[in-house]
Amino acid sequence: MSDPGFALQSALFERLTAEVSCPVYDGAPLDTPKPYVSIDREIVTNARPLAGRKREIRFIYLSVWSSHVGQAEVKRINGEIFAALDRRRLPLSAGRVVAMSVERADAQRDADGKTYSGSVTVRVLTTH
Repeated sequence: MSDPGFALQSALFERLTAEVSCPVYDGAPLDTPKPYVSIDREIVTNARPLAGRKREIRFIYLSVWSSHVGQAEVKRINGEIFAALDRRRLPLSAGRVVAMSVERADAQRDADGKTYSGSVTVRVLTTH
């Protein structure tokens, strides 16, 4: 069975686009109006047992960007991401999601002093 990395990214994009109240991008242009969510990074760790199917732990890093004053908008969007992904089934076109959970979320003022940002880390166990 082929690697589920792209299938996972596609399924996450579809889910987030359907359930989060702002646009979702995989590589947003620099002049993109805020708020939006960006799929930023994936780290894959081999978790294959001595025998059996290939298994990986994947950490997906999402960013939330807002020009709203204060953290309220970022926290609301973080909550929407949590509701869309935490401990929910996610069918893939290749491979299988065994478990998915939101591990961490945060909100903060960006270095420019005007923009607020958030990040959400999603842990996904896949097999193939």
